[in-house]
Amino acid sequence: MPDADAPRLLLASASPRRRELLALLGVRFTVVVSRFDEDSLKRLTDPVEYVRAAALGKAEEVASRRVGITLGCDTDVVSPNGMILGKPVDADDAKRLLRSLSGKTHSVYSGVALLESEGGGEVTRRDVRVVETRVTFDDLSDAAINAYVATGDPLDKAGAYGIQSGALAFVSRVDGDLSNVIGLPLPTLRVMFENFGVPLFE
Repeated sequence: MPDADAPRLLLASASPRRRELLALLGVRFTVVVSRFDEDSLKRLTDPVEYVRAAALGKAEEVASRRVGITLGCDTDVVSPNGMILGKPVDADDAKRLLRSLSGKTHSVYSGVALLESEGGGEVTRRDVRVVETRVTFDDLSDAAINAYVATGDPLDKAGAYGIQSGALAFVSRVDGDLSNVIGLPLPTLRVMFENFGVPLFE
């Protein structure tokens, strides 16, 4: 039976993939989209520093106006040579990004920030973590890349692929947490929620 006294969990993200993943943990939550301006972080080039700052910024913005426990998240794909790969600007850019990942190993980093706030936006507790997963792609043919891009799936995804969709067929190996690549590192979140008293699997 749900605990009426359980802390209110606020998800500071509009991502449908994050909503789906969070629901797997059986937690009750409300989506409150963050107004945090990620353009303020453009000076950051280190991926660990970037995802940590972005997750914290998103959570802090929501926590400043809502009481409860706020979850902020940010996930970025990082090229084999250490460059943060954003979402493709168009189909040609998506093809370029996929070619750069073909036959190589890259990293996916997620920052997760959990903040507990009381009246007046005062944050009384916080936990911020960064999770890395290493993903290896097979050698991809131009035909496979072109066909996948034609589906439209990669156009709204960092690194131009979604591992939870057809691009899973491109992956030869995953070292680390698969849910992290989709957008929310569930094993890490489970521990964080337990520490904050957020009930699981209700």
